[in-house]
Amino acid sequence: MNKRVLSLLGMAFLAYTTYAQEKTQDSVTIEQLETVVLDTKFKLNREKSGKVIYTISQNDLAKVKGQSLAQTISTVSGIEITGAKSNTGSVLGYRVRGGNSRQVVILIDGIQVNDPSNINAEFDLRSLDVNNIESLEIIKGGVSTLYGTGATSGVINITTKKATDKNVDAAVFMSMGSNRSVVTDKYNLNTATVGATINGTLKKLNYLAAISTENTKGMSAKRSFDEAVTFEDDPFKRENASLRLGYKFSEAFNLGSFVNYNMFENQFDNSFGTPDGYNKAESENVQFGLTSEYTYNKGSIVLNSSIAQTDRESTSLTSKSTYASNSIIIDLYNKYKFNTNFWTVIGVNVQEQKATQASTPYGSSTLVTAYNKDITKVTLVDPYANLTYFTNFGLNINAGIRMSNHTNFGSHVVYSINPSYNFKPSEKLDTKIFATGSTAFIAPTIYQQYSPDYGFKDLEAQESINGELGFELRYNKKHRFSAVVFHREDQNKIEFKNIYDTVSGWWIGGVYYNLDNDNVKTQGLELEADLKLAKKLNLTANYTLTQFEKDALSLNVPKHKANANLAYVLKENTNLSLTYQFIDDRFIYGGDRLDAYSITSFFINHQLTDNLELNGSLFNIFDEDYTETAAASTLGRNYKLGLRLTF
Repeated sequence: MNKRVLSLLGMAFLAYTTYAQEKTQDSVTIEQLETVVLDTKFKLNREKSGKVIYTISQNDLAKVKGQSLAQTISTVSGIEITGAKSNTGSVLGYRVRGGNSRQVVILIDGIQVNDPSNINAEFDLRSLDVNNIESLEIIKGGVSTLYGTGATSGVINITTKKATDKNVDAAVFMSMGSNRSVVTDKYNLNTATVGATINGTLKKLNYLAAISTENTKGMSAKRSFDEAVTFEDDPFKRENASLRLGYKFSEAFNLGSFVNYNMFENQFDNSFGTPDGYNKAESENVQFGLTSEYTYNKGSIVLNSSIAQTDRESTSLTSKSTYASNSIIIDLYNKYKFNTNFWTVIGVNVQEQKATQASTPYGSSTLVTAYNKDITKVTLVDPYANLTYFTNFGLNINAGIRMSNHTNFGSHVVYSINPSYNFKPSEKLDTKIFATGSTAFIAPTIYQQYSPDYGFKDLEAQESINGELGFELRYNKKHRFSAVVFHREDQNKIEFKNIYDTVSGWWIGGVYYNLDNDNVKTQGLELEADLKLAKKLNLTANYTLTQFEKDALSLNVPKHKANANLAYVLKENTNLSLTYQFIDDRFIYGGDRLDAYSITSFFINHQLTDNLELNGSLFNIFDEDYTETAAASTLGRNYKLGLRLTF
């Protein structure tokens, strides 16, 4: 029988039997007092927000322990992170509502993170340990007025764990398991993660220190399609350390500081020629930051700032390349509530980015600088304002404006307007309808302009227009359903063009360029459901339809995608989760398409004592054979076992 059918039948059977057993107990009303922040920078009850904002709580993360951060984010409607189900060291691509990595902004604790030396200047999620993350909040669509250039298709805010109120609170955690591809029969112990945290509050001082490391082997980056040929392992190693200190000077003023260290190294195979090859990449990121908030009558002044340095190196048997980048980010804003109906945010965001690249020419061992930080220095100074107005009859309006001032691309004004309306058709049904219109400005990255191999210095800035229309229903304060249609038009869209020899047909290079045709249109539909099927049984599911004008623009993005998570509380301290993901076929370079596939996984989490938590997972239960990205190895059936001990 088809594995997809078996997965769905299994989920349906578990849901039915549990519902039958607990139907008599299902009179309990479950209401989540959920607040969101991303769309206004104020803590706001979800029903008053004019967006469908996806939140992943610490409880949600605990139910799927064993899953990577990228795999977790990829279960959100409208999001596909390529590489998340391949070798652990695989490069990740962030595709939100069909956009690329340049069109997504990533925040950690409200502060934007990036790497100006990367192709899309994106922050690398491979460098983070999911064990140190408290929650995630994700907003999709254009939100450039609050989060600047690049926030065209979405913003992902990652909140790290904070100090508790105890004087001393410590924990150690570890996990281990297999790391086999779909073409390997052995279930060897090939991946392990271990870490520790200590935190607490001593009067007005709070502190948190965390360290962790991960080591993974057992898979090649590329897949061998010849059963007689085995490719060598391409291992992955990650190290993380962080220190946070905060001081509460008074009820009105607090100051925080942090330093984060993230390092990973991985081996990878060749992109051309013989697939299996010895190549090594290393990345080291250090970030220092300062935060503060001063609260006064009806308002507060907030400062979020950071300085980051990233060094990367890529080495093969015949060449070596080094990359380095610096970024400074300062976000200073004032939040003010004139009254219960009218709230404002006025601020200024300043960014400075620099990058350098050096490489060895073919046949040489001497590094030659391709571009340096003096040439590539970029500064952005963006004043912005946002207002939120709540009427007494259910209509709410959220609107913003931002002037982005870029040293190379001048001034660009972007705006957004987001009206929403709340009403109750019946006593048990809460309804919200909303619409959004916004514009965005995206500057080319340093790499896209200055890369000696693929860059084009005369690239123009990309501009986007976003629109969405949707509704959200809450029935009996237990069930939630939402539907959103979205449409985006990108002007001067920056793409990569492959260049082939006209005689042999062999690939000989490529270049970044602006599409000079009409606006590139992307549109789609997102459906989400969160259903309390019984007192101890919950089903979350989503579906995404993404459509492009041309297949060539839909690289690695499925037209249809669906996710489901059936969570069951077996006992008070035991949680079971069965997840299902369907990925439609996808277009890849060369005009080929990758086949559709589905993955079913199982997770268990048990609080054995007040201090000891045990967890386990079985990824890809049916050992589905699939291809995530062209020629790459993919994860087969794998197990993980873990524990967390607090004291």
